[in-house]
Amino acid sequence: MSTRTDGSDVIPTQKIAAEVLKIVEENSISAKSALREYFKDMDLDYRIRGSVHAYVFEVLKRRNFLDFILERALGFRNLKSVNPFLRNLLRIGVYEMHFKSIPPPLATDSAVRIAREVSPKAAGFVNAVLRNAEKVDVGRELEEIRKVSRRKYISLRYFHPEWYVKIAEKVTSRYEELLIANLSQTLYVRANTLLRSPESVFNLLQRQGVVLEETPLPEVFRVVSYEKPLTILDGYDRYFVIQDLASCLVSAALNPEPGDTVVDLASAPGSKTSHMAAMMENRGKIVAVDNSKERVERMMVRLRRLGVRNVELRIHDGAKFRYEADKVLLDAPCSSTGSVRNYPSVKWRYSPRKFQGLLRLQRRMLANSSRIADDVVYSTCSITFEENEGNLIKLKEIFDVERLDLPVGSPGIRKYGQKLFDRAERVVRLYPHIHDTAGFFISRLSVRP
Repeated sequence: MSTRTDGSDVIPTQKIAAEVLKIVEENSISAKSALREYFKDMDLDYRIRGSVHAYVFEVLKRRNFLDFILERALGFRNLKSVNPFLRNLLRIGVYEMHFKSIPPPLATDSAVRIAREVSPKAAGFVNAVLRNAEKVDVGRELEEIRKVSRRKYISLRYFHPEWYVKIAEKVTSRYEELLIANLSQTLYVRANTLLRSPESVFNLLQRQGVVLEETPLPEVFRVVSYEKPLTILDGYDRYFVIQDLASCLVSAALNPEPGDTVVDLASAPGSKTSHMAAMMENRGKIVAVDNSKERVERMMVRLRRLGVRNVELRIHDGAKFRYEADKVLLDAPCSSTGSVRNYPSVKWRYSPRKFQGLLRLQRRMLANSSRIADDVVYSTCSITFEENEGNLIKLKEIFDVERLDLPVGSPGIRKYGQKLFDRAERVVRLYPHIHDTAGFFISRLSVRP
């Protein structure tokens, strides 16, 4: 195993990271899913896993900027035509040069050694491209772009695609702060009160080197620092789960009580389902619906591990599922524009056609919710107006918007272009740059008589 002078296992780490990035790109899955799948049958030290994780996430965060440099280094050749593994190896090399303070010759040498395993020709190609990349005058190139297109300049400066910058500009005047906040992840843990008290979980994690601070929800803690990855600690996904505060506030908005019958209409991977089960003290019933057999099977194993006993799992289309319940939670499939700090690959997958399809699906699922219960919480991990306030405007003949009283959050968007949402004070938005959470929209609705 090759090492650098600092003793780090760089070449294996780079190679694995490039392979994982290739999986993310080719299969349109999240980095977390790709890493989980890649490491499934591998017995690697947590430090190597951590290093791979860092490379994958940091490269994904900055992909447009890295590609901007590589496109200039490639000259006439299109970056998309490059072998996917080599393309991601090149991205890692440029990332090392610009963001890890690794001398360019050393970053190039490491990438070339790995490329040589593909072929001598691949090694020569990687060497030539990275040497050209070293010569790119990034400051001058960016200044030229700034003169022509402010939005493109901002997209490169803050590592977001232009479509995302356009959305950010529309939803908040502090859009640059939002883009910056999207680049740093804040972890939260929720105590699984079915098995342990919040105090017990706090002490358990503290003994394992985790520094926590309280949040407005007594069962949720913000992670300040940790010595080892939370996923390898005693009690992970049993006594505590990793769940963003904004996500936890969705269950708080529904406020299910012991004895209630609740339908969770888009339930996988089950974090909110298990939170509601804990709030209900395993009494009453939660009917958890998802249209993927694979996700439901994973969720079944997870809920059992968490001690959840009042959930009935159903494989079904949430837009067509029929049931009679007291309450419905619809945390709808969405563009995930609020989750890019946790899932950076989301930034590079936007499709206007798919976005319109999501809007139609959300409205069908919302309309179906009104047939199941009179009390509905609708949420998304999206910052767009269209998926949130816009959908409520579209369905105003079906739902009244009730006032939400949550301990954290900002009002919704009242005016968006020519559209007016006159219930903005009754809904809650959460933003990374304001609340240090994922971007979320939460509303509580009642079916109109």
